[in-house]
Amino acid sequence: MLQNIRDNASGAAAKIIVGLIALTFVVTGVQFVSFSGEPEVAVVNDQPITEQDFLRELDTQRRQLLSLVQDPALIDESMLRTRVLDSLIQQTSVLTTAQARGLSFQDAQIDQLISNAPEFQQDGQFSVALFDQFVGRQGLGRVGFREQLKEQLTVNQWTRGLADSAFVLDAQVQQALALEGQQRSVRWIPVLASDQSIDAQPSDSELQSLYDATTAQWQQPQQVSVDYVLLPRERDLTDIEVDPAELRDAYDRYVQALNATQEPRASHILLTGDDSLAQAKAALARLNAGESFEALARELSQDTLSGELGGDLGFADPSIYAPEFARALESLAVGEVSGAVQTAFGHHIIKLTEAREQQPETFEQRAELLRNQLAESQARIEYEADAEELANIAFSGDLEEAAQVLGLDIQSTERFTQAAGQGIAENLGIRAAAFSDDVQAGENSTLLELEQGALVLRLRDSEPARQLALDEVRESLIELWTAQQQAEAAQTAAQARLSDLTDVQAQSIGRAFDALPSDVVQNIFALPVAQRQVVQAATGDAYALEVVSVTAGAVEDTEGMQAFLASQARQAAGTQLGQWAQSQAVVER
Repeated sequence: MLQNIRDNASGAAAKIIVGLIALTFVVTGVQFVSFSGEPEVAVVNDQPITEQDFLRELDTQRRQLLSLVQDPALIDESMLRTRVLDSLIQQTSVLTTAQARGLSFQDAQIDQLISNAPEFQQDGQFSVALFDQFVGRQGLGRVGFREQLKEQLTVNQWTRGLADSAFVLDAQVQQALALEGQQRSVRWIPVLASDQSIDAQPSDSELQSLYDATTAQWQQPQQVSVDYVLLPRERDLTDIEVDPAELRDAYDRYVQALNATQEPRASHILLTGDDSLAQAKAALARLNAGESFEALARELSQDTLSGELGGDLGFADPSIYAPEFARALESLAVGEVSGAVQTAFGHHIIKLTEAREQQPETFEQRAELLRNQLAESQARIEYEADAEELANIAFSGDLEEAAQVLGLDIQSTERFTQAAGQGIAENLGIRAAAFSDDVQAGENSTLLELEQGALVLRLRDSEPARQLALDEVRESLIELWTAQQQAEAAQTAAQARLSDLTDVQAQSIGRAFDALPSDVVQNIFALPVAQRQVVQAATGDAYALEVVSVTAGAVEDTEGMQAFLASQARQAAGTQLGQWAQSQAVVER
């Protein structure tokens, strides 16, 4: 969602109308954990990168990697941490340089941008609850989220002008298409590491050497468990008493609203395809020349069901139609025909054929729905009041008091680290709060908003970070040593199979070929022709292979490749800007 805001900011920022939600940061009683005074992992041009900034970005990138590789064991944690810190230093270098050049956004502009984000809308209005849930999942407070967004927009404002000046030559497009579509005729023999039998056992000195070389893998970070109380957001609506007078009043408002509108009966002609607008204009010309709407609907409409009925869609609530369709229909008088109206389905020509008074349901028919709506509204009000009470108790009292006053249970978690946890500790905001200075000092956390409700936690116990001894990880070291031996054996066995490639039938493969590991395919497209060699995958499996011949790809979809290369050029320009800004920055790690 944050990326959506960033992507749309360039157009929106120029059209800002000041002010919709600034008061929510002041008026509402629910606040979130903030991270002032945290340990710093680096300082760039006097701008600190806090440990929490680092852990938040590390968590994001780890999740992205897991979505690709699935197996956490395949992630080099040490390398990932280095890359995340380098990335944050570069981003901060760009930010501080942009700020020094006077680039910035006003708080009111950021508030307007947030308030208009679709993700935070409920019933057409900005929802504080939805916003709080989102920033809570990010491990941010309201102010923290706004500051992060402001910084991202400031960086984007500076980089966009540079990036948009990037261009791509036609010759580059032609060359890229030929390379992208390239086919290689390859023959190979796989040698699996798992098939290699290793009978030997590592000596103590070998294990010690391996342990010393992989020390970072055997560090156990600080672990904590917490007690917490959770105020659930959802309630059983049947438990909520609804005043009969309020129910009758809601029914009266429903009837009045229904009487104020008419139910339309519409007909349409749907035209689809790349030339749908031209088709619609031709159909309108025939209508203006006097041809029957119903006859044209039967002849032309791609909506075959209504087309057989002369385009008739029957009486219906306009809300069931696409928004563009509904707006056009509302603007028509009975018997009037619209111009060409575009929706996601194509272009429509719409006719309002009839309108009638809507018949309200009886009180008995409508009562249950209205009662649930009133109960939901009452439940939201009660939840917000209880959440404020919980926040107040958390500030000055303890969990026992909160549990007693609000009728909640005190629950506990298993131990978790700052980087990962289970249950509620899967939430980054929960982990950030648990490792904050206040909670580590024995105080309650501030109120934390989760999707399932509002939560306050306190430290239950903590185990300090420590380096695991060799004996504690001996079995893991033996597994790692064995895997290395199997990989070496697979490499040797594959070398011995190179001469056997003559008898192997070659296959034509492209860059998306999935019968081989992706890193092996990448190597194949970097190899010279007619040169036999061994390529080893990250898994340890080895492949004796030979590229027999190369066929250039067809030069097609030049527009798509032009757009892709232009995007790459813009990214490269942004990267170069980041590298330049970092080279000019004063960095303390």
